[in-house]
Amino acid sequence: MSPTILITGASRGIGLAATEIVLADGAKVIALQRTSTAGLEALSRKYPGSLQIVKGNFTNAEDVSAIALADSLDAVVLNAAVNLPFGTIATIPLHGYRGIFEVNVFAVVQFLQLALPKLRKTKGKVILVSSGAGEIGVKGIGAYAASKAALTQLNRTLAVEEPEITAIALHPGIVKTVMAEAVKTEGHGHMDPALAKEWTSNYIEPDVPGLVIRNLVFKAGRDYSGKYLHYNDPLIESL
Repeated sequence: MSPTILITGASRGIGLAATEIVLADGAKVIALQRTSTAGLEALSRKYPGSLQIVKGNFTNAEDVSAIALADSLDAVVLNAAVNLPFGTIATIPLHGYRGIFEVNVFAVVQFLQLALPKLRKTKGKVILVSSGAGEIGVKGIGAYAASKAALTQLNRTLAVEEPEITAIALHPGIVKTVMAEAVKTEGHGHMDPALAKEWTSNYIEPDVPGLVIRNLVFKAGRDYSGKYLHYNDPLIESL
């Protein structure tokens, strides 16, 4: 029986790449998108009956509830995120922090609360797309970094609280996405110039973490639960 995988932020970047890869492997995908994109619509035509597109806001309880009502869930890939505004603790207004945490942390908690009953039944998997920014102090993207550190810790807690579910946090690498482009266009005035240049000159393509997500969903065992893994970690390469 084909596994059912739900992917948020599926309209572009990492989410779109992961969606295409798991569909090619025979999975059924529920793809949450905030806005329509040609890429996801093309996949819908290529995989009729296997891809269900749900247009909605990841932070909206009603939209999330509709997705969590799927008959069965074998895995969820929580990838939707934002990284704006840039700035420092002294300059980012509190509502800027709240906006980032609303999407990157609170919406994830809300979704998990609705999805966990179905994941318990299938002994399913949760893949939380985190970031290396959550590991270090980085000037200019501190709000985003703090939210990703919180997400990684949330994964550790989830693994302890839900022993039948495999929960993994993934550092996807510095990926060529719309969010990464924002670092190039808007982050340079806030970040350390040398670091910003390094990050924006070493992109990897979205299909690299997309394939990693596929391998984690299909192959990772319970011993991976609670781990925070870089996309090129030997534990991933061994799958």
